Amino acid sequence: MSSLTQIDHFAGVPLLGKMGSRINLPQMGIRRLPLRCIQLCLMFFSALPSPIQADDFQSGLDAYHEAKYAEATAAFDRSLESSENAATRHNLALSLYQQGQAADAVWQLERALRLAPLNKTYIFKLGALRQILGLYDTPTDWWQSAANILAKKIWIWIACICFWIVIAALALPRIGGFQRPILLKLSSGIATVCLLLALTALTIQITQQPSGIVISNEAVDLHHAPASAAPKAGVALPGERAYIIDQHNDFLKVETEAEITGWIQVDAFRKL
Repeated sequence: MSSLTQIDHFAGVPLLGKMGSRINLPQMGIRRLPLRCIQLCLMFFSALPSPIQADDFQSGLDAYHEAKYAEATAAFDRSLESSENAATRHNLALSLYQQGQAADAVWQLERALRLAPLNKTYIFKLGALRQILGLYDTPTDWWQSAANILAKKIWIWIACICFWIVIAALALPRIGGFQRPILLKLSSGIATVCLLLALTALTIQITQQPSGIVISNEAVDLHHAPASAAPKAGVALPGERAYIIDQHNDFLKVETEAEITGWIQVDAFRKL
């Protein structure tokens, strides 16, 4: 199986075993048994909500290996109904690609990279698919990828926690009438940096122009007005990225990565 069509065999969070083995427990003053119990409890509760998802994911893997790509697509779709993750999106993309639906596969890989923006395998496969479709290599800016590493709500939590840490570090010495110790200064400095990073990431995410992918398997006409009879403004290629400018009824006004602006039918375009 080539690297382009090799699927992911896991979906979910990594186990804590290797991480736990690197911690010097005696130096931390923590007993081995309680830590092991905590680890097992975390693994147990993280597995509780997704038995159906795991079954569908495995069914998709089995069907894919048996070259039953339509069945694999259906299984991965069911898995995504329970919970979205990058591995399932990636595998669904390859299942669609094997059925000749390259534009849909590009959308799935783009979505997988929104969930795992630093995954080199997904980046490579997306680039390969884009080359097959005759698209230029226009990678996302590094700062956009960094901002999308975490979801918006997580950045908000980080910003809130760091804000209160900074406030506490400034207020406690004044209330208690003592000088700030080195540890408190260090905590305040780290919290300040994290707060600035979180606010920057939130700003990037909020100001990002909504985008999507042309999912038609053939080139699509762009029009000067939101009507099929309107004059052509250009052509959008299958799998091409585009920014959404406006919407009117069943048409979206977009600007493609080739810098062509026009109206496209909603059915031929899917938002990310």
